[in-house]
Amino acid sequence: MAIYPYHEGFQSLLFQFKGCFDIELAPIFLEFPLPWLKLLYHGYYLIPAPSSASHNQTRGFNHVVEAFRTLGLPILEILEKTSDRKQTDCSLEERKTVGDIIRLTKKPNLKGKKVLFVDDVFTTGSTAKACLKLIGSLHPKKLEGLVLSKVIPK
Repeated sequence: MAIYPYHEGFQSLLFQFKGCFDIELAPIFLEFPLPWLKLLYHGYYLIPAPSSASHNQTRGFNHVVEAFRTLGLPILEILEKTSDRKQTDCSLEERKTVGDIIRLTKKPNLKGKKVLFVDDVFTTGSTAKACLKLIGSLHPKKLEGLVLSKVIPK
């Protein structure tokens, strides 16, 4: 499920947050739907999409973690990218291979647990598909996905 369409206003706000390291913007992404999302995902564990370690270090935070922190759910950072390849710099064909550079760093016991995978932007679905497959291998009771924004093909 996507909260917002990916349009110029959202793109600009995300760039200010992520590209200009403006962590103060983090809570605004969920401000409007927060009460509804807290009801819908009560009791879930949150697993954020991995971000490049070097990008996290440069900006000083993982933007996906910070954007979804206001849900108040336990956060399990168990996925990592093994390469600093930016999706925005990749062709459609290269994006399809993103699963080759994502891996589990830990294998917590998720049996009987409800899990929410979260990411900032859904473009081709390659990242979500790869991450959901890895998380699914840990056999959670329920596995859902939520993104801030989805690119609508023209």
